[in-house]
Order: sequence, then structure tokens, then C-alpha cells
Amino acid sequence: MNILNKDYPNVAVVVTTYNNPKSLELCLMSFMNQSYKNFELFIADDGSGDETRDLLLKLKRNFEFHFIHIWHPDEGYRKSKINNNVFRQVDPQKYPVVICVDHDVIVHHRFVEDHVHEHKSVNFEPLLFMGRRVDLSSEITNQLLPENVLKFNQGLQVDLMISGLKGETRNVLRSIRLNAPSWVLKILKRDRVYDLLGSNFSISTKTLIDVNGYNEDFKSYWGEDGDLFVRVRNSGVRCVGKIGVAVQWHLYHERLAETPEHIEMYRALLENHEYRRCKNGITKS
Repeated sequence: MNILNKDYPNVAVVVTTYNNPKSLELCLMSFMNQSYKNFELFIADDGSGDETRDLLLKLKRNFEFHFIHIWHPDEGYRKSKINNNVFRQVDPQKYPVVICVDHDVIVHHRFVEDHVHEHKSVNFEPLLFMGRRVDLSSEITNQLLPENVLKFNQGLQVDLMISGLKGETRNVLRSIRLNAPSWVLKILKRDRVYDLLGSNFSISTKTLIDVNGYNEDFKSYWGEDGDLFVRVRNSGVRCVGKIGVAVQWHLYHERLAETPEHIEMYRALLENHEYRRCKNGITKS
């Protein structure tokens, strides 16, 4: 189903990136065959070098849809700041929904459609929708090329299943998109997601503005997504999470681990039910 008409809203898809043009190209290519066409891509670039800029210039000549590249100088980990720079340019009247992903994922060809469907199901009332991902093995990741990524984003492939059976790709069954009623997801235990992944969530643009976007006090890896989730939850906004909806695959790479200090900080945040808006966000107060 191709969705492209005036009865469906435009949405903003924000892709956060930093100095990984190979992964970024795969990610952007996976948006080429989306069933839902009413979206614009915003590249939130946390200070990447010339290689990323050159890639985006090349892709702009070939892509069938428009994207906007927003960059700031590299001054360390500033994901919160660059995303807020993008959010300031997202007019809630034009884009009632923002979908956020990281550059190290590829998405199912119905990824945007699934996110929009969740918001449409509540008549675009305030909502935070959270998805999950499949963690690809290094072997599968290395096989991915710009010219074959569109075949991969159709769902569960044979090589993925084999990789999962070998224990190399994790959560491989999440590759199966479940277009099922809520009671089916509940029986399958795919109706609950308890926290927000920066690589796979969508939020009502008005809600994003109300909670003041990302907290720019976070200047090191980990924690900014959870901080946003807590503020949205505390604001009384409906938070929904599902597995098998808005499917995505995470490209393999060595990952930083959260520290005990990070974990303790997040636990304290979860207990704070008064925290609804950060001071150092889209606006400063």
C-alpha cells in the first residue's frame, strides 16, 4: 500500500548521525521504498566530517524525496543539542508527528506507516510510541550494501533466520511484522515496551515541545532518551510500546556500556514524578 495523499499528514523523520557515513547510507537507503510517502528526513549531524557531507550531497541528487541536513561543530557528544536544533525547525502544524532513529539502523519498508498508524489510531492526540529492534550479527551487517538493503527491509529473510538459529543475530523473530489486534499482541507478549530507544520512537510534535525536547545537560553517552521518556510519562501523555510493529534492524558495532552511575541516575529519574519539563532544552529557562 502506497500512502500519498492530502488526507494523511506529513511527518518528520529525524536521523541522528556522527561520523559513520557507511551506516548512514544504509539507513537512508532503507527509507527509499517506504509504503508511507508523506515524510521528510532531517539529518541531525553531531559534527561529522567532510565524508558525511559528501555522501549527503551525492544522495540528494539521487533520492526521490527531500531531506534537510542540520550540522553543528564537533565539540564532543552533543546528541541532545543537535536534535533540539532540528526540533526547532519542525513546525507542529506541518508535521504533527516526529519519528526519531539513529544512523546505525535499517528500517522495514512499512516503518513510517506503522508509526503514523499508531498516532492515527488515537486521532493524533498526544502519544509517545516506542518500538524495538533486531540486533544484527557482524556477518550479516558486513553483507549489507546500498544496492541490496531494500531487499533486506522486507522482513524476515532466510539468512537472518539462520543467523538467529546460530545465536549470532539477537531477537531475530522481531523481524516479523505483526499487523495484529492488540489482544493478539498481548497473548504473544509483544504489547509492552518499558523504555524508550532513541533509534525507534515517535512522538506528537506538540508533546515534544511541551516537555522541551532533549535535555542538553546530558553531554556524555547514555541517559538522554530515558530522561525524555520520564518527562513525557510524568506529563500524563499516553506511552505505548509494541514489538513486531515499526520493525528495524540494528547494525553491528562495538557498543559502549552504561555505567553504574548512569543506571543509578536513571532509577532516580523514574522515581521523580514531578519532572515534566527540562530547563536546558529546545528553549532555555
